[in-house]
Amino acid sequence: MPQSKRPPTSLSKAKQSSKPDKIKIKRNTSTAQNNNNTNTNSTNILSQFKTILNTFQHTFSHLFTPELPQIIQSVKQSLYLRDYVAAFDSPEKLQAYVVRWSVARALAYFEMISGHWWSEDVTQIFSASRRLRVTCVGGGAGAEIVGITAAYSFLSSSSSPSSPSIGVGGEDVDTGLDLTFLDFATWASITDSFYTTITDPTKESNVFLNKSKISARCYQQDVLTPLSDTTVSSMASADIVTILFTAGELYSQSPTATTKFFMSLHTITKPGALLVVVDSAGGFEDLDVLKKNQQGNSSGGGESGKIQPDGNIGGYKLGFLLDKTLTNREQWQTIVSQDAKWWRVPQELKDTGGYPLELENMRCLIRVYRRNDDP
Repeated sequence: MPQSKRPPTSLSKAKQSSKPDKIKIKRNTSTAQNNNNTNTNSTNILSQFKTILNTFQHTFSHLFTPELPQIIQSVKQSLYLRDYVAAFDSPEKLQAYVVRWSVARALAYFEMISGHWWSEDVTQIFSASRRLRVTCVGGGAGAEIVGITAAYSFLSSSSSPSSPSIGVGGEDVDTGLDLTFLDFATWASITDSFYTTITDPTKESNVFLNKSKISARCYQQDVLTPLSDTTVSSMASADIVTILFTAGELYSQSPTATTKFFMSLHTITKPGALLVVVDSAGGFEDLDVLKKNQQGNSSGGGESGKIQPDGNIGGYKLGFLLDKTLTNREQWQTIVSQDAKWWRVPQELKDTGGYPLELENMRCLIRVYRRNDDP
């Protein structure tokens, strides 16, 4: 099952509806919000939002036809039924998923990084004059490559818009962004398509990085099975590992294997590496993770766990599971902990009809951890 492609939370609310998504007709109306408190940075961020939307539209411009709503509806129904084979059994369905559901996530990731949601540390790393390596678990559907690249382009240009990076000894410093995507499904064609758009200097209205400043690789990897040497290598060199809208699904598939995977990250990653986990707040409010209650262990009796009649512990919240697994042995330090934070589509984008499909708000769980030094 594709690890990062579970049904969006909104699907469960609309499960009785058979109405297809409609492509909205762009309007020329706009709201004039000339607020004296609006600063240059917020204006720049809104401008970046528009380049993100352009990147999706230009990459898959051939999809925006009268037939697209029906393809999206077919994918939506399959996702609700958790029939992932049917949901992604053609290139058209993969692409339809991307233009319908990955867009808002790309916008959110950009704002989370540039707006310090993932901590000042993450934002500063993106602004630093050096090569940044990011590995994204479950990141093949396009949101990561577009959102993270947009943030890197925005922050690196803001910190040093024109001058080259010079090292301590006067030598040029290698700067750029190396992205690795690990996903259960075969999303390489999607990331390759975005890479082509992002590195095309003729498309000035898109997110852009010169080819010398970005690399992007997508590997098929189920992280609940033994990890390949390539996967381990990408995580070992990463400054940041992201697991975005994937952790809850992993726990649902196999609590034991997921716990083992998270525990292995300390061994694989380098000291000081950052682990960013974002998921739906409420989508997996109580995970049905059952563990045998050990003698003297009452960790399941509080707010975060529920004692079952047979002595098992179930109903853990996702944030509790992450914290318990990663910080219990002091291998990771929590630097951001948000159980429910809203990301909302800016009203300006809605007013200007910036995208022909619906963009959805998201209520997110956010955890950011720093890998401690080895004892």
